[in-house]
Amino acid sequence: MNDIEQTILPGVFKIKRQTFSDDRGFFREVARLTELEKITGQTFNAKQLNHARSAKFTLRGIHAAPWNKLIYVISGEIQCVLVDFRQKSPTFGKNESFFIGDNDKSALSLPAWVGNSYLALSESVDYIYLTDQEWSPNMEKSVIWNDPDLAIDWKLDGEEPKLSERDKTNPTFKSLFKINP
Repeated sequence: MNDIEQTILPGVFKIKRQTFSDDRGFFREVARLTELEKITGQTFNAKQLNHARSAKFTLRGIHAAPWNKLIYVISGEIQCVLVDFRQKSPTFGKNESFFIGDNDKSALSLPAWVGNSYLALSESVDYIYLTDQEWSPNMEKSVIWNDPDLAIDWKLDGEEPKLSERDKTNPTFKSLFKINP
């Protein structure tokens, strides 16, 4: 099974690749950049590879940046929530949730300015992503994880999320984009 599916957010694709397993373990090709480039019409020149390890109920994000990303969970389970920060997009301000990791080894391809966040659902999560630009300060925009207008159904099971100091104080979506109530 090799498939690339368009999600409800324009330019966001879920990539499913076949897994070859035997008594030694498995092999999986995560993504082919040439396939993504053909679908998106954009060249993806990887500039940075990031790896995060997160404990259960760690919530990272919601961050958007001017670079494209290719996301993959090496181990564990996450709830990945994407929010469209692109003001000219028909889905501006909308979000979509994915459950990926050990039970769904799909990758996600995100265009620039689609906000990315995830909640670690297993005891430990290893999460990697490629970007087509190198990180530099003051390039990202962020919104608060529990923004009432976004109404994200986080799978916290009554637990408080583990958040960075930055993610505790992010603005609301309406405040960031100066949208009047």
